[in-house]
Amino acid sequence: MNTSTSSPVMMAGKLVIKTINGRNGDFNVGLLETAIGSFSVKDRELEQYTAGVYKGQFVIGRIFMHAWSYGANSGAEIRARLDAMSIESNDALNPGDEQKLSPPVNDPLDEEISVETVAVASVARPGEGKAEVVPPLVGHETNRPQFTVPTLAELENGDQALFGCLWPLGEVVKLDATAPRQVLRQQKARLSQLGYDFNAQEQHFAKAAEAMLH
Repeated sequence: MNTSTSSPVMMAGKLVIKTINGRNGDFNVGLLETAIGSFSVKDRELEQYTAGVYKGQFVIGRIFMHAWSYGANSGAEIRARLDAMSIESNDALNPGDEQKLSPPVNDPLDEEISVETVAVASVARPGEGKAEVVPPLVGHETNRPQFTVPTLAELENGDQALFGCLWPLGEVVKLDATAPRQVLRQQKARLSQLGYDFNAQEQHFAKAAEAMLH
């Protein structure tokens, strides 16, 4: 059963974000607590954040029931889709809030891959077999031998492929939250390597002062 709000609603609330290590690497899940209830949040935009507690104003575009399965476990949860958020303050994740997002939790990327596979297979012509789902572009994958250190030119070419129109990177970088989830994860990881920190209030990555000195 899917239910949705008739129109976007702005509410004050607290968004608890937890980082989980899964088979696809680290991923983020969220729990939005408001005066009208608590809702699971799996939006792509959360991929940019670090684990913590974020308080502010949230624009809820849709509330719906979602069925999930993870290993031998299955269940249902009420999810909220966030159309926008304005973060006023953020704190470190404490044990009490972390417990609210305890496993079992499935990676949202697995859900998207499953949906894409079904969609592509449904349009394949008879006799062609299953169509292959091409994974998102990975900016730093090459055919170089294992344990070989990439050259500066190779790193720059990989960064350019990964960030696209955002390249060359400035001191402030705002990612496209509608990009594929796996690409957002790769971009966030690379920005961290390059000395950028995410500013939740401004919704962008900024180069740390010490990184700008190098």
